[in-house]
Amino acid sequence: MKREMKEDRHTEPEEFQPVNIPVQMFCAVDRTGVITPLQFRYELPDHRVELVKIEKTLSRDEKNYVGIREKQYICSAVMDRCRRLLEFRYDVESQRWRIFQFLS
Repeated sequence: MKREMKEDRHTEPEEFQPVNIPVQMFCAVDRTGVITPLQFRYELPDHRVELVKIEKTLSRDEKNYVGIREKQYICSAVMDRCRRLLEFRYDVESQRWRIFQFLS
């Protein structure tokens, strides 16, 4: 008797997959050049623009993927009355911000 083996395909939850939503970021820059995101705006699917205040910046890092320099920010913010953890990426060359992924 043959037993069929089920394939165990691990799929990441939807919120951990890159979403790449462009945003307009408002931030503060101190005298040493350290950027702190304060709030951002993004366009909803129904073309409304939503303004979201960032509660806290939890970490900052620099990434270099195949020659593309990006700054990574992990932040917490309240979106739709729910606290979310977001990963923002800032492309140094194009000077554009985006939500890279939702972490919670």
